[in-house]
Amino acid sequence: MSISPAVANYLSQKNVNYEVIEHAGTSSSLATARAAHVPADKLAKAVVVKRGNDYAMCVIPASNQLVLEWLKYGRQHEYEIASEDELTGLFSGCEEGAIPGLGEAFKMDVIIDNELLELKDVYVEGGDHSHLLHISHRDFNRLMVNAWVAPISCQKGGQDDHLYL
Repeated sequence: MSISPAVANYLSQKNVNYEVIEHAGTSSSLATARAAHVPADKLAKAVVVKRGNDYAMCVIPASNQLVLEWLKYGRQHEYEIASEDELTGLFSGCEEGAIPGLGEAFKMDVIIDNELLELKDVYVEGGDHSHLLHISHRDFNRLMVNAWVAPISCQKGGQDDHLYL
């Protein structure tokens, strides 16, 4: 497999140029960053949360962890992490666990950590466990124009039980 057809169509519609980077198969965002020789803070990791029956995609640096309390504070809603079972069928053309951090491609609301919008360039999962998309700062920021921007993550290693790795 290569990149998700939904992602390819979305990027084409938005006139976004990107480079596909192939890497050894991995099972986590940090392992992907290592395998692709990409700094983990430049890899946009998707974490799907839910409120009732509604889902949203949080996009954070792979080097960070989502802080649910910060998300709740900023959005004034209680969120929880969506289970793997709940994700089935939400990401057409993607392998399980390889969700691209481009929620609008899947008609999903996006909440993005502000750190990612300050980077020169960003890497995003392609929809499988062996391809990344390299997107320029300008194009990535254009893709996130409808996203809610906030500090929603911090460096891994905290002790708070409200953190999600």
